[in-house]
Amino acid sequence: MIEFAASHRTLRAAVRSRSRPIYASVSSLSRLELYFDELLGWRFANHALGSKRYKRLAEDIFLATVNLTKSKEQSTNELRLRPVNLVSKRWVDDFAKIANAIRIETGFTLRPNQIECALRLLSGECAELRTGEGKTLAAALAACAAASAGVPVPVVTVNDYLAKRDADLIRPIAARLGLSLGTLEQSMADSEKSVIYDSDIVYGTNKTFVFDFLRDRRENQQGRSREQARQMGQAYAIVDEADSVLIDDATVPMILSEPSGNVPPADIVLLNDLLNFAGAARSGVEYLQNREGAFQLTETGIARLGRLAKFWVHPAARDSGLVQLAETAISARQGFRRDVHYLVRNGEIVMIDQATGRLMPDRKWAYGLQQMIELKEDVEPTSEARTVGQITQQTYFRRYQQLSGLTGTAKECRSELWAIYKLAVGHVAPHNPSQLKRLTFKVHDTANQKWRVVAKAAIAAALDRAVLIGVNHVAESAALAEVFAGLGRPVFVLDAMSEAHEAELVAQAGQREAITIATHLAGRGTDIGLADAVRENGGLHVILASAMASSRLERQLYGRAGRQGDPGSFETHISLEDRGLFEGVPPTIKIAANMLLRKRFAPRWALSRLQAARDARTRIQRRRTLLREQDLTRRLGYS
Repeated sequence: MIEFAASHRTLRAAVRSRSRPIYASVSSLSRLELYFDELLGWRFANHALGSKRYKRLAEDIFLATVNLTKSKEQSTNELRLRPVNLVSKRWVDDFAKIANAIRIETGFTLRPNQIECALRLLSGECAELRTGEGKTLAAALAACAAASAGVPVPVVTVNDYLAKRDADLIRPIAARLGLSLGTLEQSMADSEKSVIYDSDIVYGTNKTFVFDFLRDRRENQQGRSREQARQMGQAYAIVDEADSVLIDDATVPMILSEPSGNVPPADIVLLNDLLNFAGAARSGVEYLQNREGAFQLTETGIARLGRLAKFWVHPAARDSGLVQLAETAISARQGFRRDVHYLVRNGEIVMIDQATGRLMPDRKWAYGLQQMIELKEDVEPTSEARTVGQITQQTYFRRYQQLSGLTGTAKECRSELWAIYKLAVGHVAPHNPSQLKRLTFKVHDTANQKWRVVAKAAIAAALDRAVLIGVNHVAESAALAEVFAGLGRPVFVLDAMSEAHEAELVAQAGQREAITIATHLAGRGTDIGLADAVRENGGLHVILASAMASSRLERQLYGRAGRQGDPGSFETHISLEDRGLFEGVPPTIKIAANMLLRKRFAPRWALSRLQAARDARTRIQRRRTLLREQDLTRRLGYS
């Protein structure tokens, strides 16, 4: 008999109680432990079952589901699932009943690889399943099985659209199984959220779960009864797009703040003075950018700042923190770009999430930087906000008794997922062999030259196919769209500016002659359905038209083609002017890669070295953030 529990934590039934919420006991990670696990530990991570055994159990459940569909007995009222050794041969018939409920409500019979994916989720792994293979229903099988066994299940997604879409799809399935399902929205009243959290299965965004946790902790510190809390602990969670949530967005502080009054006029004068200083500062002479990308004043810059500050009346002009404020002003001038890091919409600055390309209307930078960017863009400065609580997502998600993840691209970050979350990555094979073809890789001297070549290549490919062009940010999508406009060729643009119409644009992206420009992760989580004529003529063609920050981002983008064994292809175009091509890379690697790219010698390898160096840098930054947050938690006594 095949039996096993989670690979590192046991999945348990949870008595849902606000007065006694369930959390994991999170031990501090040492620097040495993180180093070891990233280098070697992940290779020896104990998987509860080997891949062959997962596949064998998944096949048994699949066959039982097929037999059940032929039977007149369709009852799901007698599920016997228990959370201890939940993934076991003894529960095959129960899993088949849940899979059959999915078939009845959606018309789709789960494939063995989707069932295998669900088993890995229930075992506390991060399941890597290729784009288009049906991760949503795989997560539904795992969520319904855990909930049927008495375990409350939050299913964490990256945006409200995906949370609502998936919840609406799964709700009839849950109802057929006698389970309640709710959808969280950030704008909901507290009374509404408490009702949602009472559900067996809760769909919501990572940020909503984290901010509700912070609000509960803040109100508990103020003496509010735990019975009035929103959440009831962290027993088990399924994190969709796990690499985005647990890696890319992991160290961004989730800051809970309260308004503390308007910006004093004297502060506005000082901030403007600092912006004027920053605007006139000379790069390489009065300020430098270090290896981590931070701007720092040189001795020459500090001396000029001191001379100017003698004429400023604000008390901060005599304070030792003035240098840091001046460096913040340089960052606001040089490091934060409109349509790249933020948009100006309806007289407000709206941040763009650099990991996902999505808008973050509920987020602001720290006091000083936020107001400087607003002044730079002639926007009315917003009021100062006082921080009353903060946590990073990597600390929040480590508090779950059992955590599982789901994504199409986990291989590149599997060492970090194990080191921080003890989350082993299990690869689930696609149900059909891939027909995706890798085509040309070209390096162009200038961005304008690249845009013209990309536009012509897209128009040629779109004669009988659909084309998706991936770029890094809104400014690039606008520049490329302008080239298409000059050629008289209409295109769809899917970026932070068009977020409200995302589903509609994605639905059109698979039609014959359609050309869609997308920032690298816009539309992630939504399938591009191909018209029959497109499939017959070679499928979706993807053009990577910017130097992506990592190979994982590239794979996420070109993985939109060749889904479920469909034909597809992709090609890559970068220019030596691409923003971020050499950012955050050690000088020796930068010089060598630059030379190779200019000579057009081994360009794929050169780009991969730049990406690997950048990945190493961001990994070090995340490790430092985690260790620092652990230290602050220990000193301040957070719980």
